[in-house]
This record gives sequence, C-alpha cells and structure tokens, in this order.
Amino acid sequence: MDTITGKFYNGKVVRSRLLLLTTILFLMPFLSGSGQEAAGNKNILILFAYSPGRPAYRYILEGIREKLSARYRDAYILHTEYLEMDKYPTVSFADKGFAWINEKYRNQKPDLLVCVGVNVIPAIKKLANPVLLNCPALSIDYDFSNYGVPFDLVLNKRTTVIGLRFNIEKEISTALALFPEARSIYFVCGKLTLDSIFLSITKKVAGKLRPDVKTEFITELPMDEILGKVRHLPTGCIVFVPSFNTDSKGVPYFNTEAVRLISQATVSPVFTYSTMGLGDGAVGGYLLDFNRVGILSGDAAVKILDGVDPATIRYGERDYSGYLFDWRVLKRFNLTRNSQLPAGSSLLFREETFFQRNIGILIIAGLFVLVETILIFNLILLYRRQKKITARLKATENKFRELVREDRILRIGQLTASLSHELNQPMTAILSTAQAGIRFIDSGRQDPALLREILQNIAEDDKRMANLLASIRSMMKLEKREKEIINLNELIRELLRIYGGEAVTRHDRIHLDLTDDPVYVLADPIQIQQVILNLLQNGSQAMEVKKQEERKMVITESVSDGMVTISLRDYGTGIPEEILARIFNPFVTSRKEGIGIGLSISRSIIEDHGGKIWARNMTEGGAEFSFSLKQVHHESGNTQDHYH
Repeated sequence: MDTITGKFYNGKVVRSRLLLLTTILFLMPFLSGSGQEAAGNKNILILFAYSPGRPAYRYILEGIREKLSARYRDAYILHTEYLEMDKYPTVSFADKGFAWINEKYRNQKPDLLVCVGVNVIPAIKKLANPVLLNCPALSIDYDFSNYGVPFDLVLNKRTTVIGLRFNIEKEISTALALFPEARSIYFVCGKLTLDSIFLSITKKVAGKLRPDVKTEFITELPMDEILGKVRHLPTGCIVFVPSFNTDSKGVPYFNTEAVRLISQATVSPVFTYSTMGLGDGAVGGYLLDFNRVGILSGDAAVKILDGVDPATIRYGERDYSGYLFDWRVLKRFNLTRNSQLPAGSSLLFREETFFQRNIGILIIAGLFVLVETILIFNLILLYRRQKKITARLKATENKFRELVREDRILRIGQLTASLSHELNQPMTAILSTAQAGIRFIDSGRQDPALLREILQNIAEDDKRMANLLASIRSMMKLEKREKEIINLNELIRELLRIYGGEAVTRHDRIHLDLTDDPVYVLADPIQIQQVILNLLQNGSQAMEVKKQEERKMVITESVSDGMVTISLRDYGTGIPEEILARIFNPFVTSRKEGIGIGLSISRSIIEDHGGKIWARNMTEGGAEFSFSLKQVHHESGNTQDHYH
C-alpha cells in the first residue's frame, strides 16, 4: 500500500491541507475501525529531499517496494513525502510544509524513517518532531568525505547509513584507457547546489591528472549555449557530465536529459559518474549504480523492520559500484571487442542479430535436420543389411541347436557304459522271472494268484527298462515339451540310477542329502535332468587330478520362502578366478577340449523355468554350483540316500 503526498508549491496549498487535516482529526473517532485493520502493518515513511520526478528517486523507491512486497506482501504502508529543498530555503521550510508532516505523523509513529537526498539529515534534525527523530532510520545520501566535503549522514543512534561514494579518479582513468589518444577533457556542469559540489570536487581531481591531459570546464551557461560549444569540440577529446540538474537559467534537466542532449550534439564520447545517463548516450565506466542502490535500500529496510540493529548494517563501494557500459555506444566507437575493457565489465543494451535472437530455434532446427538425416541414412543401411542379418541369425540359431544336440549326444555317449549296466539288471530280472514262471507251469500246479504275481513282476521290470530308454531318447531330442508338476527328489534319484554306472567307473562317490518330505516343482523333467547331469559331469571332470579317495560330490537340497535350491559341491580344482564371473556365458570353459556351452544351456533352462543359477569357489577347495526353482504344493514322501 502506498500513500504519496507532500508537494508544497505555495501558501494556499498549505492552508487547504491544514483544513483537510482538521477534518480528518474530527472524523478519526468514527474511522477507528479502519485503523485497527491496519494495526499489524509495517509503517514506513520516506522523506525525499528534492522534488519528485528525479530518476534516482524512482530507482530507490522501486527497490524498497520490491523488497517490502517480497517480505511482507501487502502487510505494509509506505508513505512518501517530498521536502522540495531545491525550491525553498531551509530556513523558511518549516513555514512552508514541515509543520504539516510533523502534525500528520504525530500520532502514528513510523516503524522506519527513510531519509533520501543531498544533505537532508541536518534539515530533518532541525525541523522534525521527536516522534520522527527517535524512529529507526535509513539514511541514503552522497558521501563526499573522501573529497573533503563532509555531510551529516546519521539521524540518531539507530541509523543505517548508505553513504554513496564516488571514485572519480577510477572513472576518468577508465575513460582515458578506452580513448588513449584523447588529450582534452571537457567537464559540463549545471548550476544547482549539488552541481556546484560536483564541480568543486571534479576540479580537485582534474588538478591531479597527468600533464599531457588538458581540462576545461563548461558551466554557468544556458543549455543551448552549452550544446553549441560541445558541437564544435576539437577531435581527440572526452566530455564528462559530473552533475547537471539545472542550467544557468534555472531550467531543470536532470542528468539523464542533459546527457542525452549533449551526446546527440557532439561526436566525442560522453561519460558520467553514475548510471544517470547510461542508456541516454553515455559510454559507461566505473559507475555508481542507482539500480543497485535501490536494491540495497530495500534490503536494509527489511532487515531493520525484522529487528536487526540498524547501526550494525553496513555497505561499501563495491556493493553499489561497478564497470557498466552501453554496448551501443561502444559499437559506435568500435570498442565492443576492445581488450582494454576492465575485467568483469557488464555490457548493457546489447543489440542482437537475427541469428542471436533466434539461436535457440535455429539450433533445434539444425539438430532436427541432422537427426533426421542420420536416421534416414541408418534406415537405408539397416534395410540393406536386414536380409544378411536375418540369414546370419537363422544360421547362428541352427548352429546353436546343433551344438546343444551334440552336447546332449556327448553326454549320452559318456553314459553308454552306465546304461548297459542299468539295463542289464531289469533284463536279467525279466529273464529269471519268466524262467520261474515256466517252471511253475511245468510243475503242474494251479495257483492263478502266484502266476499273476510272476507276470506282474515281468511287466514292472519291462516298464522300468522302457522308462530308462525313453529318458535317454528324450534327452537327445530338440523338441520343447510342456512343463508338469514333478517330484524333484524322485527326478534326482532317477538320474543317479542312470549315472550310477558312470560314477562307479570314474570312482566318484556321490552323497545325496535331500529333504525328508518330497519337493514338487513345475518343470520339464528332461531339461532339469540335463542341468543336473551337466553339473555332475563338470564336477567329475574337475576331480580328474584328485586321488580316488578324494573324488567326492555332494548334492544338497534346501527349501526357503517358497523356493527350492539344489547345490552340487565337488572337491576338484575349482573355477579359475578370471572366468568365474563369466562361467555361464557361451563358449567360456577352463578345459581345452571343452566346448563351453553346457553351463550356458543350463542357465537358459533354469531361467526359462523362472529360476536362477550361480557358482562359487569354496574355501576348502573345489566349487559349488547351485540353482533354485519355485516350489509348488503336492503330495509328499522321501528319504536320504547314498550312491557309490
């Protein structure tokens, strides 16, 4: 919320406002409700020394508003009063208007008093009432103490001072560095009291410049004569406008308008001490930035209102000054790429080319065209290679299937001796049982029950032999079968009956440690047998270098969280560390004569069943291969066995 008042042009205006004040005081009892609504708001009073309309005041006011709104949103009341000290002598100012300010804020003490302007503190100390004099204060004024012109900047013990110091030497040095051929500097100043202060300070600094730089001062003239002089300046000179508020006729211009007119009239570069003129024709340089001053003012105001001790809040020259340049003016003098620009300079008002304005769109469009071109080119290549790749895939798949079949046949070949032993037993049993039946018939005895038992035994032995042959035949086929619920324990026992002869031949002792209850899984029994058989063969081969009494393998079974794990542990040489992580990859083997696809096939089978397979070396020697499958519920029954 903003309340903007305080223009004192004549006595008639003052009398009318006094009448308005009397009316307000009379109505205050009836308006007390509205006052209570704003009781929680922060009250800020800003006293500007000069008349409204000055560009510097606008920056300060905007900075304070921005910070207050960000911190308090709408919960603040901002009052602004303009003392217009540039129009009225300080001695008679109390009669012109300060009495109105004292009366207005007698009963509504501000939470913060902001004093802005040239040497405004002495006037406020002399004319303000105790209510205003004892407020927490923020003082924003020029600090010329480094040039021997001291101002009183402190209102009371609770005052934050933003004393704006100029570094005129650095600004002149920057100008001479940019234009090293310059041998003359013309200083153009106005006639206001502030202009006179800047003029006297500038003369002190100019007297310390190097001897080859000539200085001249253009003052005490109306604007039209000043423009006539700068229009005919010799080449190789620089124009400075330290401060120009009014000309000799009292016509107000302020720095911004004066810089704009002077820069349009002369071909020489124009410089200022602050940003008042930057953007209106001034080159730039090391400037006091009023935009930063506004932000600092708002920051200080918020800190004071939040309870920070005003006397502890301090700001320095680096907070509000820096190297700022108008890119358009630099371009006019061919200085946009000048290496003499100070480090960290900010270039304002940069004019962008069509490419710079649309660089984002152009980059995206270029990338789109590039990506589309690459995609089209790749599609052409892919189309040409598609048939070749398809043919290679088919050939690879067929080759892999052949390798799988060869691996199975190799395994079966190794089991031929064991099979002959296993098949010999049921065939011998069939023969002996049939001979017993013939003798029973020859004896002439008639016992149908005994004859049925003899024939039933023959049938059972025949089925046993047929099952063995079917298992071997199925393992050699490439066909894919439907999964079924199988007793994993019985599956392992059946495989060991087939492998038993081979184990005896190799002097392998196999210890079987299964669960007491049967364990059921949904699987292809032939494929699971192939996995276990492959692990048995690998374990046996790993123990070839071991003595007969050391050739031992252990098959264990465990059930946990609905998963059954089968582990085969051998006491062989173990898995070389360099291939342990890749042992299940195709064509990875530690045996010179090995193909390296057995474990890869095993992994494919287990993963196809939704399980996992892994291997590890044991610290006591040898290796352990394990795989896990999901358990399903079914009828149960099992024991522990040993096979030798």
